[in-house]
Formats: sequence, structure tokens, C-alpha cells
Amino acid sequence: MSYITFECTQYTSDGEAPVWVQPHCIETDKSLEFPYGRDTVMQCSIKRSSPFHRAMQHNPLRCRIQHNSKQIEFPLRVQGHNYNAIFHGEKGQLAAGTIYPVADRPLPEAVSGVTTIIFSPRWYEGSSLSVLMANKRHEEEFIISPVVAVMFCILTACVVYVVGRVYIEGSLIPRILAKQQKSE
Repeated sequence: MSYITFECTQYTSDGEAPVWVQPHCIETDKSLEFPYGRDTVMQCSIKRSSPFHRAMQHNPLRCRIQHNSKQIEFPLRVQGHNYNAIFHGEKGQLAAGTIYPVADRPLPEAVSGVTTIIFSPRWYEGSSLSVLMANKRHEEEFIISPVVAVMFCILTACVVYVVGRVYIEGSLIPRILAKQQKSE
């Protein structure tokens, strides 16, 4: 599975080289990455002392997403803690994308030195908003091939036969014979 990286920087005056920082999530102990082609809800808790948290205090941010050699930049206004991410992919490649806040609220206060941000990425096939990519790919992973299904059925039947045979010969028949001997 491939991932989309996400990083931001403050807008700088002309001539200054930007310093790109990625949110480092406490939950995964990794930088925030979006799985390619997956609709999911992602929570990323960021320490107040992190460079990304400090960058979030300066609005708007200049952000970019990267996948393979494709890089897309966009402005991000930090407001609240819920963000939508819209991505378009085509033939395994990132075609377009952006991230935007859902509500017009200030950045939540850090609780115990941690700010939690929630991202809800949605993936679309091609350039339209009509074909969801993630759901289609997600379902394909759980399809069992017919050969595996037949082998599973045969294995189940064998296990049931062995367990039944052991129960009948090891427990049921000896009890019946013992009962008959007592009655005689």
C-alpha cells in the first residue's frame, strides 16, 4: 500500500527558504500519511512542543501533499480540529487533492500539551466526484477466490468429521457400553 505524505510551512517573505514540517502523530509515533485510495477517519494528536504545532499558529499555512513524484501545493487555513481531505487518483497515481477545515472555529486548546486533529479523507477515481475509489478497492481485498473457498469447506468438513469421530468413539460409545453392562 502506498501513502500520501502531508507537510506544511509558514508563508515566508521572498528569498527565504521554507522549512517544511510534518505533523508527528502520537497515536502511531509516525508522521501523518494518508493511505492511497482509502476512505477513512484519521486522528492525529500533536504535541504542543512540535514544530508542526508551532507552524499551525500562523495562518494560513502553505501545505503540500506528495505521492511518488507528484507534488501538489495548496493554502490551508487552520480552523478547528476537523478537516476534510479530497483526493483524486488515476491508475495508482495522485491526480489532485486538497485539505480544508470543516468548521469555522479556532484551533482547539492543547489539553495536557496535546492538540488532536481529525482528518476525513475521501478518494475519487479520475477527475469527477461521482466515482468513489476507496470503497471499491476496500471491498476487492475481501473477496475470497473460489479455490480458497472450496479448500476451506473441505478443511471444515475434515475437522468436523475428526472431532465427531473422537467424541463418538472416545466418549459416547464407552458410556453407552458401561450403561448397558450396569443394567445387565
